[in-house]
Amino acid sequence: MRPVRIAGATILLSAIFVTLCLGLSMLPKPIFYLNAGTSKPGHAEYWSVYLGQPQCTLDRKYPGEPMQKVTSGLDLNLLSNGYVSCAGYCEKGKIDCSPVMKIKVDTGLRDLSMDSIDCIYDYGQKVRTTGGVTGDFILDIEGNRITPDQFTMTEYKAMGDSAQKELKRSGEDITLGALAFSKEGLAWAMKTMAEKAKEDSIKGAAH
Repeated sequence: MRPVRIAGATILLSAIFVTLCLGLSMLPKPIFYLNAGTSKPGHAEYWSVYLGQPQCTLDRKYPGEPMQKVTSGLDLNLLSNGYVSCAGYCEKGKIDCSPVMKIKVDTGLRDLSMDSIDCIYDYGQKVRTTGGVTGDFILDIEGNRITPDQFTMTEYKAMGDSAQKELKRSGEDITLGALAFSKEGLAWAMKTMAEKAKEDSIKGAAH
């Protein structure tokens, strides 16, 4: 099922947060993507993809207090640096986490690194590895296992000369249908999604 895009203000705040935190430390990682709004492919080098703000319950220990459970909404951003940033706030203050990307297959969950991913497709719900294994795209946040409910990219452009470069947000955020790390990966994702849409249409007509 296609995720429902939340209010643009929340996505923009998430993009600003990523920009402020990373600054020039953001690394280029070329991707090819499907723009869900226009159904057209595109290309980006510096980017972050907003994956949603799930409510998670975490174990935390604060000075002078016993271990306790805290609950907070956590902003998730897949970054061109090669990892997922995860941060939020609770009544105790800021919360930082390090989510683990996983693929869910019939035999269970397997860890994923950015380099092991061929493409993420079906609006962030599915993932295909470089070895050709497909399954559900899962983020494990200290035991909270969630599937992204957003898949919205912010692109950045490097401005200035080689001695003084600055990353700036480029254009409007883009809701993605798929992203891949090669043209071939994106072509596979687009074909797979088109075939699934056709199958769903036939099933719907039959009922």
